[in-house]
Amino acid sequence: MELIIYEMLYIIGLGLGDERDITLKGLDAVKKCEKVYIEAYTSLLSFGLSTDGLSTLEKLYGKPIILADREMVEEKVDNILSEARGSDVAFLVVGDPFGATTHIDLVVRAKTMRVDVKVVHNASVMNAIGICGLQLYHYGETVSIPFFTETWRPDSFYEKIERNRNLGLHTLCLLDIRVKEPTLESLCRGRKQYEPPRFMTINTAIDQLLEVEQKHGKSAYDEDTNCVGFARLGSEDQMIVAGTMRQLRTVNFGEPLHCLVIVGKTHPVEDEMLEFYKITTENPEQKGNGIA
Repeated sequence: MELIIYEMLYIIGLGLGDERDITLKGLDAVKKCEKVYIEAYTSLLSFGLSTDGLSTLEKLYGKPIILADREMVEEKVDNILSEARGSDVAFLVVGDPFGATTHIDLVVRAKTMRVDVKVVHNASVMNAIGICGLQLYHYGETVSIPFFTETWRPDSFYEKIERNRNLGLHTLCLLDIRVKEPTLESLCRGRKQYEPPRFMTINTAIDQLLEVEQKHGKSAYDEDTNCVGFARLGSEDQMIVAGTMRQLRTVNFGEPLHCLVIVGKTHPVEDEMLEFYKITTENPEQKGNGIA
């Protein structure tokens, strides 16, 4: 009887910090794969996706890495899945593989094409935010805050935040990342040219949130609402600061990536932990890194 060998698509979480955050199981999988892709649009490792950043990963893995942008994953993913029918292929994801819905879609399409999939999990922003002391099971629905433009100012996140706040729940706000986005002018001309990468800051997010509150006027939150700002979560120079919206919008959080938590009703233990990260009048721009 002929032996049938089923090849595999490995979807591997890289964690949040640098190349060393991959798990041993994930590293073993990468080293056995013939091709290795890394997605480059839902998040970034702390050292970024510069040429040096990729070469650092390639040195660790001992093989080249193919950069998979949004266009490749959403329009040409069948090519990747076809390769996984004849050889082991790795698809690397910053954080955890299921931190973005795009990767759920990838698994669905793989199973439809009868491609075997193995997932290797890792830390993601969804659980790493627990470092500030707000208990993970006290969070409501997560929201995304997109960049506003002159003609596009979506605010569907407002109702979700309002609902969370009414229930006393915390809200994780994931802030927009714009990587390899085609310019409107180039789309009109039929030849794609791309905007420079943009990463939303906590300051911009708060400005937009307050603009939407002013528009709706339902008092879901205001400038005195307590929040926690996170920058470069999981990296050596991570920054965590707790304070009101008014306070946080004046803090320089530095390089991306940023995210924001709008605090709901707190337990005394949560309050005690947040004290380590609070802005003080003596040092209004303290980094608040109470825990390394």
